[in-house]
Amino acid sequence: MIKYLIESTNSFSQFIEITLSIPVRHLSQVRLQLPAWRAGRYQLANYVQNIRNLNILTPAGKQISASKLTKDLWGFNPDHVGEYQVHYEYYCAKMDAGSCWVDDEQFYLNFVNCCFEVEGMSDERINVEINYPQHYQSCTTLLQENHEFFAINFQQLADSSFLASQNLTHDSFESGEVNFHLWFHGELYFDLNEFKANLQRFAEKQMEAFGEFPVEEYHFIYQLLPFPHYHGVEHQRGTVITFGPAESLAERVHMNELMGVSCHELYHAWNVCQIRPTEILPYDFSKEAYHEAGWMVEGVTTYMGDIFLLKSGYFSLKEYCETFEKALNRESINFGWQNQSILESSFDLWIDGYVGGIPDKKVSIYTHGALIAFCLDAMLLDENSSLHQVMRILWKRFGKPKIGYSVKEVWEAVLSQTNHPIYFNQFHDDYIAGKEDIFPVVYKHLASLGFDLITKAKEDHLPSDFGIIKLEDGKITKIHPASEASKKLMLGDVIKSQELTANGVGLSIDRFGRKLKVELTRSNELLFRDHFLVDKKTNPKRAAWMNG
Repeated sequence: MIKYLIESTNSFSQFIEITLSIPVRHLSQVRLQLPAWRAGRYQLANYVQNIRNLNILTPAGKQISASKLTKDLWGFNPDHVGEYQVHYEYYCAKMDAGSCWVDDEQFYLNFVNCCFEVEGMSDERINVEINYPQHYQSCTTLLQENHEFFAINFQQLADSSFLASQNLTHDSFESGEVNFHLWFHGELYFDLNEFKANLQRFAEKQMEAFGEFPVEEYHFIYQLLPFPHYHGVEHQRGTVITFGPAESLAERVHMNELMGVSCHELYHAWNVCQIRPTEILPYDFSKEAYHEAGWMVEGVTTYMGDIFLLKSGYFSLKEYCETFEKALNRESINFGWQNQSILESSFDLWIDGYVGGIPDKKVSIYTHGALIAFCLDAMLLDENSSLHQVMRILWKRFGKPKIGYSVKEVWEAVLSQTNHPIYFNQFHDDYIAGKEDIFPVVYKHLASLGFDLITKAKEDHLPSDFGIIKLEDGKITKIHPASEASKKLMLGDVIKSQELTANGVGLSIDRFGRKLKVELTRSNELLFRDHFLVDKKTNPKRAAWMNG
C-alpha cells in the first residue's frame, strides 16, 4: 500500500513536509511523476516549481540518489525490496480553489499539486495521514475508513481536497440517499439556513434532470476570503470554491455570484467528473491532453448552472435575464469567432486559454459555449426535447459506465432528439465547427421564448461611437476591428485628453512615450453596445424551457 504522511513543522514558512512510502516489490527503476496540471484547468501549472529538498531512504534507512528524468519526473533504482521513503517539501502559498495554502489559521491542500503518481502503481490504494493541530476541525473529499483518509487509486487522490482549521463552520442536508455537506472557512455574512435551502433546491433540480446523483456523499467547501476573489473547482465528491470579500455576500448581487459558481460546480459532478471526453479519461497529468469538447465541458455547464438557478426558484426571471445579458455583453466585444471556431479554441486552451491572448484570436469555451448551449436547448425544445434530455442520454451512455465520449458521439446524441438533422447539422457546421456570428441566432431563439433583445449605446461615447474601450487611466484595451480607430490607434495607447468636435473627437495620445494627436470621425452605427433582454410575453415554449 502507498502511504502519504503530510505535516508542517512551521506553518509560517508555508512549507509542508511530505513522506511518501512506497512498497518496492521488484528491483527495477521506480519512477515518480508529479502532475503538471490539474483537472478542470487545461493549462500546464508546473507544480514542480514548489518542491525542494527531495531525498530517498531505503528500507534500511540509507539515503540514495534520485535522477531527474524530465522537469517533473524522478527515478531511483532500489537495491532491495521493501518500503522506500521519499521525503520532500512543498510550498503552499497560493490561495485559489485548485491550489495549496498553509498558514497559522488553516491547512489547505489540493493533492494533485503536491503528490506523486508512482508509475506502475497508479491503481493501488493510497492512505493519507495529515498531521494538523488537534483543536482543528477537518473536511475532505477523500474517502474515510476507521478515522483514516484514503483514495482507491491515484486518479481519486488527484481529484481530492483537504481543509483543516479551528474556524470551520459545518452544516449538511440530505436529498434522496445523498448526504451533502457544507463547510465554510471565514466569516458568514448571510443566513446559513437560507443558503442551505437554496443549495438543496438547485441540487434536487439537477438530480431530477439526470435521474440520480453520481456519488453518495458530496462536499461544498468554501473559502470565504477578506479580499476580492472568485474561483471554483469541480471534484467528483465535492467542490472547492473561493470567494471574497466575504462581507460582500450580505448583498444579493454578490450572493448571486456565489450561488452561480456553486450551481455550476455541482453540475460538473456529472458533466466532466463523469461525462468526460475520451482524451481525458483517465487524466494523464504528465502532459497536455488536447480535446475539442470545450463547449460541452464548460459551455454547457455554464449555461446549465444559470438555468438551474432559474428552475429552482433562486433566480427571478429578471435576475436570470441580467446574468444572460452579462454573457452577451462579454461576448459582444470579442471577435475571436471570426478567426477560430470553438473546437479550435478548445484545442488551444493549453496555449493561452485562460488569459486574454492576442486580439480577437479565440472564443471563450465558457461564455461563447454557453450561447451555443442556449441555442441548442431552444432548438431541441421545438423538437419536444431539450438539452437536459441530451445530457441525460450522455450520462447513461458514457458517464455512468465511465466511458469517454468523442465529440462525434455527443453530436449523435443531439441528432437522436430531432427529425430535422439537416437543420441541426447546419448549426454545427456554422457555429461549432465554423466561424459564423452566433448573435443573430441567439436573437432568434430569444424571440421564440418571448424576449426582445435591444441594444443601446454605452454611457461612454468612445466605445459606441468610435470603437474604443479603455481603462480609467486612459489605456486602450480594445479596438473595434471595423472602426476608423483600428487604423489610427494601437492597443496600449493612453488617451491623455479628448475633445469632441463637430464630426467626431480629437485625442491626445501617449504611445509608449510618443505624444500624438489623433482625429476620429463618429461612426454611422453603434460599434460596441450594451445588450438588454426585454420580457415581451410568456408562451408555452418558455414555460417548457423554465420548468421542463
